[in-house]
Amino acid sequence: MNILVVNDDGYNAPGIAALVRELRKEHDVFVCAPKENQSAVGHGLTLRRLLHAEKVTVFDDDAKNSERELKPVTAFWVDGTPADCVRVALGNLSAEPDIVISGINQAPNLGTDVLYSGTVSAAEEAAMLGYRAVAVSRDTLGTDYFDDAAVHFCSNIDLFLGCLTESHRLLNVNYPYLPANEYRGIRVGYLAEQIYPIAYIEIKDENGSIGYKTPSNKLTSCAEHDTTDEKFVRDGFIAVTPLKYDITDYERLEQIAAFAERTY
Repeated sequence: MNILVVNDDGYNAPGIAALVRELRKEHDVFVCAPKENQSAVGHGLTLRRLLHAEKVTVFDDDAKNSERELKPVTAFWVDGTPADCVRVALGNLSAEPDIVISGINQAPNLGTDVLYSGTVSAAEEAAMLGYRAVAVSRDTLGTDYFDDAAVHFCSNIDLFLGCLTESHRLLNVNYPYLPANEYRGIRVGYLAEQIYPIAYIEIKDENGSIGYKTPSNKLTSCAEHDTTDEKFVRDGFIAVTPLKYDITDYERLEQIAAFAERTY
């Protein structure tokens, strides 16, 4: 297959390196990823300045050091957001993928955190453009077990793609922070609710000015019998959640339409 790989951690992040290293054994890989870390930028696009793209050779060393022949990789960075990378790759850099994979992210993208996620938003952008897309993340900020997740994902890529039977859909896949031999299986779950403190943390900078840092401690926790993506990952499972970008509240359409008719 022809595969476009994107991410939000940046083109030289360890997660994308592990994914590309495994994918290129069997597939033709085109990489277009942010020049700098774009974590938690969501689905933003760059509007008020020019974007630039540059071809890179960061993945060439894998081919030189591999014991088996690896397919060549075409790779670019873009000085924009993950969604920018998808659009530039498809519209300007002649990428012609069968599928788009975003990741592997160095941290989970679970529950309502997907609304902040550049990783998920890149896959969502691809889905909006009509491509089958998968966002892949690995739990915690640690640097281990990327290869485990990459090998498992690539070995089961047909299984994951088989879940994408309709256009304009995407999958969100989260791996636990474990070696592959400790994975307990795959579970399909709905998005957990992630609630954080509203107040940012006040910190004095070196000049004595007060600044504000985003809080990372959650106010929510998983119940024992939850079937959410977060609960499954915490229990050692690979969590899969099907997503779509249409966020219309269809259940309330008729109710609000009736209200509008009464009003006018």
